[in-house]
Amino acid sequence: MPDVGFRKWLDLDYRVMEDGHAVVAINMNEDKRNLRDVAHGGVVASLIDIAMGTAAAGGNYDTRKKLVVTLELKINYLAPSTGEQLIATADVIRAGSRTSVVRCEVANDRGEVCAAGLGTFITRRPHANDPERVPRAGID
Repeated sequence: MPDVGFRKWLDLDYRVMEDGHAVVAINMNEDKRNLRDVAHGGVVASLIDIAMGTAAAGGNYDTRKKLVVTLELKINYLAPSTGEQLIATADVIRAGSRTSVVRCEVANDRGEVCAAGLGTFITRRPHANDPERVPRAGID
């Protein structure tokens, strides 16, 4: 299942998807920038959230090993997020039986770090009320 809705609009490039590690990039355009030509903070936050969730789940919609949802998210904006592309690198610090703590760093295409994030993700079980479009590849 490819990205849908907001994730599709973000036009993500999943470069690495491993259990505990992910690298996700986003191509910037004028719709994702503010008046100062800097990535909107919400775009950066979304990139961090998706990269960390991908690392915690062991993949994206098609390849994930478990269903996870964001429990907590903290972001430090360190410098203006400029450039044609932003690249988020996320690593699980600790994975427990139900929760995982993940860190992430975002750099632009010149290698300048512009944001850092820390998040907690909770693993959930498939539920009978999940719509059919919720992929269950590798889960169960």
